[in-house]
Amino acid sequence: MNSSLLIYEWKLLWRDRWAALTLAGLATLLLATLLANAWGLARDQADKARVAAAERARWLGQEAKDPHSAAHYSIYAFKPAPALALLDLGIEPFVGQAVWLEAHVQNDLLYRPQADATPLERSGLRHPASLLIAFAPLAAFVLALSGVARERERGTLRLALGAARDPRRLALGKCLAIWLALLLVLLLPLLLATAFCTGGWSGDTLLRLAGWAAVMAIYLAIAAAAAVAVALRARGLRTALAALFGAWALFTLALPRLASSAAEAVQPLPSTQSVKQQLLDEAPAFWSAETSRANEAAILARSGAASREALGGNYRGLELDLAERHSHAVFDRVLGAFHDRVLAQDAAYRAQAWLSPAIAANQLSMALSGTDFAQHRQFVDAAEQYRRALVNRMNEQVAAHAPDAAGKAHKGDAALWAAQPAFDYSPPRLHLAQLSALPALAAWLLVALAGLLYGARSYRT
Repeated sequence: MNSSLLIYEWKLLWRDRWAALTLAGLATLLLATLLANAWGLARDQADKARVAAAERARWLGQEAKDPHSAAHYSIYAFKPAPALALLDLGIEPFVGQAVWLEAHVQNDLLYRPQADATPLERSGLRHPASLLIAFAPLAAFVLALSGVARERERGTLRLALGAARDPRRLALGKCLAIWLALLLVLLLPLLLATAFCTGGWSGDTLLRLAGWAAVMAIYLAIAAAAAVAVALRARGLRTALAALFGAWALFTLALPRLASSAAEAVQPLPSTQSVKQQLLDEAPAFWSAETSRANEAAILARSGAASREALGGNYRGLELDLAERHSHAVFDRVLGAFHDRVLAQDAAYRAQAWLSPAIAANQLSMALSGTDFAQHRQFVDAAEQYRRALVNRMNEQVAAHAPDAAGKAHKGDAALWAAQPAFDYSPPRLHLAQLSALPALAAWLLVALAGLLYGARSYRT
């Protein structure tokens, strides 16, 4: 394909005023959404940093008290926003942003942004990725209708294809012109705005942004090729319009929702209340007299002592430590199994990416943006590990110090509080295993290109 053909097709596209207005309107909406997300995320991140600093100061400045009591008053841990959340919020609006780290309990995350969302935000169209996946195919269809279907009705397309030595080159030229228009008007401004709004670039962030751009470029190529292929095969403008909009409704609206329902049916999740009740039943924060006697027997058997007095130190601290470590095993088994089922449900949905390129693009976008559940779980696990280590150290302090002669228990002081490290979390780096939907997206590109070439060849025939 020579450059003159591409330039000619490019000029033809922009002669249609409605096609240009469609692209410009969608590009404006994408940029406005990205800038709104960038502002909101920056504001939230500043609030998190401010409150986290206040929480750390509160922890360091607390009065002398029983170390286990300090573990109960504990501290909040705040989840940092993924670097590319401004492109794709993923599950971020539906999961909490802070967790209270206290003894005996692995708490749920609090402050879900969705609770304060506007009606438009609750519709799911609140970030550029969802808008691009949903409406970029429509823009490609408008351009294809302008560049192919209208030419066909006027008779100029038959003359062009008839005069061409290889009609497939002409079809590829039209497809490439549409694809470049989508890239330059829709995708490139998003990338430039993201680079402007994102600070603290790292190699991982650059890799994620490059991968996100590549995924969206492939998705736009699929839309462009499919649009031209359908427009070539349709008998007229109305037929092409009906076929293209029907395909859009099927692949971007119907199939993703059917795939989601199928994933829920194949991998159902227990209710949150049932999980919480199981945790309360198996790892209660307080124990009965029978449980206390069983704890004493276990502690004495583990230490080889004949009685509490022979243990030394503070028996209460040993009992607190035993109960805490028992709860850890329960949390790992019950909550860990629940999180595994959520991941299994996500995998069941992702496995259906072969049904629609919109599913593949959506899953890859969240993985590259760092906003899927798998990466959220890593924050949950990191916060829980910090909580356990902190509570264990406080219980060790209780166990190591026997009450004084007056019967007063040992108290922690400022030196103990300062010896505890602050919670520090870094988002996980990108791994190839997170891009399991990429083969499906590549397959859809090959199918769209094959349909384009077949459409051009069959039209010539």
